[in-house]
Amino acid sequence: MAFDFIKRLFGGEERPDGVIQIFTPQAASHRGKGTRLVLAGATVVGLVISAGVALSSLLVLLLAVGALYYLLTEVLGLKLDVDPRAFVQRAQEYAQYGRN
Repeated sequence: MAFDFIKRLFGGEERPDGVIQIFTPQAASHRGKGTRLVLAGATVVGLVISAGVALSSLLVLLLAVGALYYLLTEVLGLKLDVDPRAFVQRAQEYAQYGRN
């Protein structure tokens, strides 16, 4: 069937007490299916909120780096020349130096 995986997630006939075990705390393993389902849902919601906070923090960090770049280049007049080949060359020099 197309939706057999849902039956397996919610216990099915083989495991009558296994409601989304991966998201349910061990302390709630003896409780009813409804309680375990609510706890699993709360765990998923917590993970989604945590991912949202992490993503928004990353975006704020990128905005801060962009603001610093703008201040350094436009306001202070510094010229930043970023050449990826120079980074690779320096890394290769360090690697050769470390082998000796």
